[in-house]
Amino acid sequence: MRFDGKTALITGAGGGLGTLYARSFAREGANIIAVDRPGVEISVAGEIQSETDNCLSLSADLTDNEAVDKMVADGLERFGRIDILVNNAGGGSSTAENAGSIAEENARSWDSLLNSNLKTTFLCIRAVAAPMKAQRYGKIVNIASRAARVIDPAVHQSPAYAAAKTGVLSLTKFAARELGPYGINVNCMVPSLAISGPVLQDYWNATPEEGKRQYLKSIALGRLPRNEELSSVVMFLASEDSSYITGVALDVNGGSYMP
Repeated sequence: MRFDGKTALITGAGGGLGTLYARSFAREGANIIAVDRPGVEISVAGEIQSETDNCLSLSADLTDNEAVDKMVADGLERFGRIDILVNNAGGGSSTAENAGSIAEENARSWDSLLNSNLKTTFLCIRAVAAPMKAQRYGKIVNIASRAARVIDPAVHQSPAYAAAKTGVLSLTKFAARELGPYGINVNCMVPSLAISGPVLQDYWNATPEEGKRQYLKSIALGRLPRNEELSSVVMFLASEDSSYITGVALDVNGGSYMP
């Protein structure tokens, strides 16, 4: 199995793709540190624990520096090392509060989306950097969004979300340059919209039919991704199959963005 003896820390593991990532890494032999914000049940942790006894479930406010440092310390105490970080926490909103224009975006939603998508990514990278440097090995996989590449009038987009995910792209390159000499790969997956949970299902359901048609027409493959198609890319970027890849933003969007 590709991840025997490795420990993977996965944020946003309480649902959607985070749950799928945790299952996938566990299935391939990894120890799992499954993290989500306080109040979110991480049901996948119990599922993995009952099968393999190699999962630690943690609640943490990932916008708080001390909470992130404690999360990493707790993971190191349990497993002794952290080899993989998947920065999956974040996401947008399907509410009108995060409307698709600068005029309609308010300061509160701007701060919230920048914090939950960009600040969390930065704090988690910073927290794992020291132990990864010490072991001279690490795989960091950040999650951006097609919204960082394309401003699409067919579907609702928040300028704050687009700005945050664009920041994740730049942070990925900066971290890859700084951490590369220590044997740490830092890459980013840039997916298009995937129906990975009830929030995104509601978002897609609320999109007008004409918007859906335009969005799907913009995708060369003509469909939304299957969640497993995104998980397999994260696994690739976290594995030795990508050992000579770093600083890359890998677009996984069915051909809707072709630079």
